[in-house]
Amino acid sequence: MYRLQKLLSKIGYCSRRAAEELILSNKVRVNGKIAKIGDTWKEGDKLEVENKIVNLTNLDNQKIEIIKYYKPLGEVVSRDDKFNHNDVFSKLPPVNGKWISIGRLDIQTTGLLLFSNNGDLAHKIMHPSFSIKREYYVATDKELTKSNMKDLLNGVPINCNQVGKFDSIRLQNKQLKQYKITLSTGKNREIRNSLKYLNIKTLHLHRSKYSSLELDDMIEGEYRYLTNKEKLIF
Repeated sequence: MYRLQKLLSKIGYCSRRAAEELILSNKVRVNGKIAKIGDTWKEGDKLEVENKIVNLTNLDNQKIEIIKYYKPLGEVVSRDDKFNHNDVFSKLPPVNGKWISIGRLDIQTTGLLLFSNNGDLAHKIMHPSFSIKREYYVATDKELTKSNMKDLLNGVPINCNQVGKFDSIRLQNKQLKQYKITLSTGKNREIRNSLKYLNIKTLHLHRSKYSSLELDDMIEGEYRYLTNKEKLIF
């Protein structure tokens, strides 16, 4: 038996918070009855979300899958983009359940993305307490001064009263004004907004590493399943 919020998260349909919103909006039914917060599902029950039957066959034996994907420029990490941009989900393979992104990259950022069909795992990895290192390469419109680097390492104010703070900054290419940056947090547009606070424009941003996972020899638009050994990272 599962509470509906946990169930929808577990199968990768959405986060627990989003599941609560669906329930409060009367978009979830169990055995034809509109569900309420706190309701549960048990084997044999019929679950409908947004007027669609959710397949919950062999739920407890569902294999947890994680894939890495090389996101190209111009793709969005969303299934509901009002501007009809290309979305990453249309490039992923079929899965038992639903792919849920482990963090996001904005439309102008390229590089490594992770997805899982297990919502609980995805949200555990994304939780701030997990503090996973992420590595990026960023090209800027002007060279960072020592003062800029000090500010970014100490933390600068960004959106919604948050602080953008880099773990490390290293100059990679002086001519291209390219830097390698590491972060342990995944705040929305953290790198871009941190640099913007210092009146520095981000020209290109690429995520190259997530924990110990890298793109290796992958090409843009390609995905690969993590091996059992790679899954042990999480």
